[in-house]
Amino acid sequence: MTAAESKKFAQIIKGLTSRHREEKLLAIQALGILGVPEHADLLIDLLGSSDELVVTTALAALGGIRNPKAVKYVLEFLPSDNHALAEQAMAVLPRFPLDATLDLVLKAAGPEHPAPLRRRLLLLLREIRDPRVAAFMCEVIGQTKDTALLGEAIGYFIRFPSHDRATILRMLAGSAQWEVSLLANVALSRLGDEGARAQWKRLLKSPAHPIRVFLVEALNLNPVPADREAYETFLQDAHPQLRLLAMQGLPVFPAEDRVRLVREMLGRERDEGVRAALFAAAQAEKHPAFVPEFFALLASSAESQKRLGIAGLTAMGEAIVDRLIAGLPKMAQVVKEKVLLVLGGIGGEKARKALLPFLGARERWLRINAIDALTQMKSTPAVVSRLAEMLKHEEDIWVKATLLSALSRLGGKAHASLFCEFLSAKDARVRANAVEGLWRVGAGDQAALLHPLLRDPNDRVRVNAAIALWKTGHREVLADLVAMTREGTKWIRSSAAFALGEIGDKEGTPALIGLLEDREEVVYRNALDALAKIGDVRALLPLLHESEKHRIPDDAFAGILERFTQRLHQ
Repeated sequence: MTAAESKKFAQIIKGLTSRHREEKLLAIQALGILGVPEHADLLIDLLGSSDELVVTTALAALGGIRNPKAVKYVLEFLPSDNHALAEQAMAVLPRFPLDATLDLVLKAAGPEHPAPLRRRLLLLLREIRDPRVAAFMCEVIGQTKDTALLGEAIGYFIRFPSHDRATILRMLAGSAQWEVSLLANVALSRLGDEGARAQWKRLLKSPAHPIRVFLVEALNLNPVPADREAYETFLQDAHPQLRLLAMQGLPVFPAEDRVRLVREMLGRERDEGVRAALFAAAQAEKHPAFVPEFFALLASSAESQKRLGIAGLTAMGEAIVDRLIAGLPKMAQVVKEKVLLVLGGIGGEKARKALLPFLGARERWLRINAIDALTQMKSTPAVVSRLAEMLKHEEDIWVKATLLSALSRLGGKAHASLFCEFLSAKDARVRANAVEGLWRVGAGDQAALLHPLLRDPNDRVRVNAAIALWKTGHREVLADLVAMTREGTKWIRSSAAFALGEIGDKEGTPALIGLLEDREEVVYRNALDALAKIGDVRALLPLLHESEKHRIPDDAFAGILERFTQRLHQ
């Protein structure tokens, strides 16, 4: 680590020696988020602490750093009598690159340790293709009669078939333990043994649900084309859990068979979880055969279903453009609006020609969606000119705001005067989009027009004016925004926080950290989002401190920390 980096993290590292427990715990969490390999030594030193929470937090942080050097110390906690520490160690172990410390992990899974611990380690090892692991699994098979351990060891040879292990697998195939026998026969069937396949196929329609689950999970370790009959049976099973598990076998079918199976299931499926997985599979196929299924979603009352329908149809691409265009005249308006967005997502000259007439539609949302659709596509000078001309005559405020937004993305400097005309419009959306257009097209220095808008009654106009000034070289706006974070109304403070996040300058970090004390939720959330966008290491400890207050839902805060971490590592 360089001297500059050491200085950068000094405040966090200092917290490791704090007498205040909370400060120490936050510092440990921070090191885990930073993920600097050299910090592993600092955390390893803390594993000897008498404070259980410190040790638990240090283990979690080591999992974040992922330095292979720490694996040795994490493994030492696995056989601990302290259940919490043992569980934390097991939870973080998969985060390390285990192939780099394979000998240590194999030793920890040795016969001198308890069977439950060994089984969990075998689960991790089962995903590592290595001769040492294969030899170890054979040793397990020869040393134990424990059903669970035998199951994990045999599972390795399902995952990675080996003709060298056929003899021992045949011995196990005759085991009195049905789980062991079934797994051994599945492993042998990966080697082409049809007799073994016939043995486990007898259980496809077993009346015992756990046996069917056990079998499909075994097949999922390494599905092969010869399993198609079994998967087709499970895809029609009465139990939704079986149907969902069996979907992992869809890749073994030829494309046309996959499409047939998924369509048939969508036609009869009632379980919402399975339906969601089926639509995900259908979208991945990008096959025009699924047009009816996704098209039906466009008329749904649920926005999430409409979005899914748009995404699924868009994924099919130009193969369905003619079909969509031909059907437009007969579609209900609510469906037609969504189809316009699909055409925009697909793109191409045919789609563009189909969209242009809708710019003159009587219905507001047809015009708006046609504009949005054209904005998604690669622009042409003719389309941009058409939108600019339309803006001059449009009376509907919503459509006018949409046109300005479109031109801000498709237009150029030649449209700067057009944006300037709308800076004093009565509608705030129109003003905000006009300001955005000025900085998006690179219209040069418009400070004289933009500075008064920093005091606009609408917060979005103020935000866009600040961003526009910043992007045209007026760095002094940062001081204005910082001053706004201390002003009276929550809307001004929240707008300032949003603008600081969009600008992304780390000089705004202290002011944003100060806003974490703000009682207004809109200000607080905007400050959190802005800090996540900036990714300044100085905000890490304050953010972790805020996470302990639970002012917003834990999952929402987890998302903020995730975005902050991504930005930090960039």
